[in-house]
Amino acid sequence: MKNIEKMIQWMTDRKGKVTYSMNARLGPNSYDCSSAVYLALIHGGFLNTGMMGNTDTLFSHLENAGWTKIQADETGNYPAKTGDIFIWGNRGASGGAAGHTGIFIDDQDNIIHCNYGYNGITINNHDTIWGLNGCPTMTIYRYGRNESRPQPTPSTPKPVPQEQLVGLISMTGTFYPDRKLAVSQDTNPDDATSPALDYYLPGMMIYYDHYIHSNGYVWISYISHGGARRYVAVGPDDGRTDTTWGSGFFN
Repeated sequence: MKNIEKMIQWMTDRKGKVTYSMNARLGPNSYDCSSAVYLALIHGGFLNTGMMGNTDTLFSHLENAGWTKIQADETGNYPAKTGDIFIWGNRGASGGAAGHTGIFIDDQDNIIHCNYGYNGITINNHDTIWGLNGCPTMTIYRYGRNESRPQPTPSTPKPVPQEQLVGLISMTGTFYPDRKLAVSQDTNPDDATSPALDYYLPGMMIYYDHYIHSNGYVWISYISHGGARRYVAVGPDDGRTDTTWGSGFFN
């Protein structure tokens, strides 16, 4: 019998008790994002026992098991609900570290997922984690037929993208910090009116599309989920790569 609660329970039973590994991914002590979702689906009765794949095969396995994609509303928001499954990455190219997956545990965009950043199964706000990872392509599946419903008009206007700073240099990449790094709306580290908006923890992925030299630091930059450009200082502006606070930027 198919059961969303049992599927989620498999994940919550292991929250904080297992580690993340792409090599030893079949448990019982470690999993990766896709193996955890596959085993949760099996526990919930949605997939056959013994079926296992990766983030990229999950698209077709879900569709063949009766899951359908949900569509974004007119504001671009995905109205996710408890039990929905998200997949990050482009279909056909989301295997390995190129993709990510997890399960929504409520209707307020909180997810449970096995992830590298926190080295295990954790509960996080989807939009926060998605934004911190550079807003990759996203697909959300819901079990059963997807019925379109009129969406309410948002009570607040969508954020307007801020003007890019002069001096931005185009370059794409993925940065892995080796310490806690702050996310800022500008490149002035001493601006009291611009406190840290969020933080990246060591080992988390930061997808960036530009960088800039400013105020004694080198900053990588990306567009957040809300459409605003964000900045993260990744080291002193000293012309060296061995002083960078992590890897993935000229090193």
